Amino acid sequence: MNGSKAEEITCILREEILRGQYRAGERLPSERDLAARFEANRGAVREAIKKLEQLGILDVKPGGVRIVPVEDATLEVLGHMMDLEETPSPKLVVQFFEVLGAIMSLSIRSAIENATSEQISHVRGMIKNLINSIDQQEEYHKQWSTLGAYFNEINQNLVLRLIINGLKTQFMERLQNTGLHPNIDKQQDVKYLHIIDIAFKDRDQKAASNAIIGHFQLLKEGIVAALEQRQDIRIRSASHG
Repeated sequence: MNGSKAEEITCILREEILRGQYRAGERLPSERDLAARFEANRGAVREAIKKLEQLGILDVKPGGVRIVPVEDATLEVLGHMMDLEETPSPKLVVQFFEVLGAIMSLSIRSAIENATSEQISHVRGMIKNLINSIDQQEEYHKQWSTLGAYFNEINQNLVLRLIINGLKTQFMERLQNTGLHPNIDKQQDVKYLHIIDIAFKDRDQKAASNAIIGHFQLLKEGIVAALEQRQDIRIRSASHG
């Protein structure tokens, strides 16, 4: 029972902190005050505070518990920021795809450097399948995800793989759950795929890097446009309601 109460306290405080109801550097109410507020024992409050400290949004010191700026938190906070609203902030989406594009650029460079001839042949086969599925939106995005995961598998960079895994778990999976369907320039994306294909054949890291960044730029633009369209529909619906 204590565990469920601690989770309830964690969720409420986490949302309040991420929504800015506490200023960075501000002291959190005392354990006694929080226990009274949530009608819980102090053990449940301590457990909640510990979880928020691990998330990186609380700093626990002998003099009290203070709020940490969200930019100093851990990567895990990204997922909780996504959960604050039904649809994510376009600004957050833009930042995510800019970072993911840069990281995948490193991943594809490392993949080309470390890939065996067999792996290069496999990548080229995956790219061919991708091009053939260009008009099947769901399948196309699914195969892009599979290709990106394969780059991640062969790049032999543990830190890079862990960062990409974290971003996918905290952001990409939640973004997919929003049901947004970005319209991207298919012709341009196929051009990028052809460049990546030849880049793997020639082991041209720079060309592959530029092309993967271009792909994520297209995806970013498509997602942001879909978000703005959804927001416009809601505004119009509210005005007519």
